[in-house]
Amino acid sequence: MRKLAVLAFALASLASCKKDTTTTAPITPVTTPTVTPSGGTYTTMHNFNDTLGGNPTGDLVLYNGLLYGVTQSDGLNYFGNIFSISTSGSYTNLYTFTGINSPTGSGPVGDLLVYNNLLYGMAEQGGTGNGGVIFTINPTTHAYTVVANFGTGSNNGNYPESGLIVSSTGIMYGTTESGGTTGNGNVFSFNPAGNVYTDLHDFSLGGGINPISSLTLSASGTVLYGTTTLGGPDNGGTVYAVNTDGTGFTTLVNFGGIKGESADGRLLLIGNTLYGMNNQGGNNADSMGTIYSVNTDGSGFATLLSFNLTNGANPCGALIVNGSTLYGLATGGGTIGGTLFSIGTGGSGMDVLVNFGVNTITGSFPHGSLLLDSGVLYGMTDGGGKYSYGTIFSYKL
Repeated sequence: MRKLAVLAFALASLASCKKDTTTTAPITPVTTPTVTPSGGTYTTMHNFNDTLGGNPTGDLVLYNGLLYGVTQSDGLNYFGNIFSISTSGSYTNLYTFTGINSPTGSGPVGDLLVYNNLLYGMAEQGGTGNGGVIFTINPTTHAYTVVANFGTGSNNGNYPESGLIVSSTGIMYGTTESGGTTGNGNVFSFNPAGNVYTDLHDFSLGGGINPISSLTLSASGTVLYGTTTLGGPDNGGTVYAVNTDGTGFTTLVNFGGIKGESADGRLLLIGNTLYGMNNQGGNNADSMGTIYSVNTDGSGFATLLSFNLTNGANPCGALIVNGSTLYGLATGGGTIGGTLFSIGTGGSGMDVLVNFGVNTITGSFPHGSLLLDSGVLYGMTDGGGKYSYGTIFSYKL
């Protein structure tokens, strides 16, 4: 019966990249003792134990030699925390969220943004409107401040599921999954000089709805690119572009079926080409997701890969690039616990670098995006590890 329960957990993890903030009891590690790396060197840097954070979400960021990230559960209050970890594995809890309806927010999401020696981030719940918050934390003093509130029923959006980006002018941009004037989410800007929030675009069914990924800024700094999980003619989600002043919204790709569905993760921009992943769909019968590319004007769409369970399933987060090679994570597939993979920018040379087994002692079910620094990939798993609350890992190429 225990093996069936573990398999059910594994299959459930494939359904969506969106994190569920409901805290559940961990599963005791009972199966594969380690992950299976190929070629590189895999190291478990930290085992989350839910006392000082568990079930990490979003991506890691590097600042002054330390990695920073967030989790969505914590043994003290079960509402998440902000942490730092050195590349040698020294872990520090910076801030613990205190309650689901707390005015200071709860359930941090996405990746943190470094700006003016502060870390900016978002939490999907809590705040004065109980629709989430934008916050800052000082990485040195650990001082935490709410700088903006999302409000249930208000026009400024509710429940952010991603991180912020910043332009060269110091203006930040982000999305919310719901709310806005249509209730389907929005694109917004935030000026930290005065904490000024502006609703730029409200999503409608035809152009895509319910974005959960961070935005990507054009090289010119004037156009934002993003994805939605639903909407469009086939309700499979979209790739869109919108000017940073909120004008000129354009749907570049309508997803559905073999083109992939449920676009997830920040787009990667290389020259005039966008690269992204769909959590579901594709031309394999199992509909395990895709990797795709498209030009910034919407032309030249190409499916680079349809996941087939063996090489991974239900990819999550953003792709990163090193030379002409893309790297990413799939939350399932491989040996059921997900994969770390590489693939050429033209779609050739797919290689599974790490197979994560079900509830392995070194991590299972990778979530979010990878970070590359000095030939080493850093990432996180949502499950597995010594205490079954996930891990932080490195993979030296």
